[in-house]
Amino acid sequence: MVCATQQSGASFWRFHDRFLVENSRAASRAQLIEYAGEIGLDSDDFTECYDDPETRRTHDQIVNDARDIGITYGPRVHVNGASAGTSFEAIRRAVEAATP
Repeated sequence: MVCATQQSGASFWRFHDRFLVENSRAASRAQLIEYAGEIGLDSDDFTECYDDPETRRTHDQIVNDARDIGITYGPRVHVNGASAGTSFEAIRRAVEAATP
């Protein structure tokens, strides 16, 4: 997700849907690069990002930050401290409900 977001913020959700919603299982490096290409990302840029040790450090920090606030599995989005679900629609509803 880090590498998808790096290319385009909107790519986070496209990659999320392709990998986590449609696939729902761990994927190999080759599969992740393939998914990136399928959603229109530059596969070479994605591969370079994926293989960069700094990306691993960023990913590990995100995981540690999530654990620090009680998130032990993903994907999860919290709105005002409560789980908003995993689908875009559920998250949208939670955000709208929390917005004055």
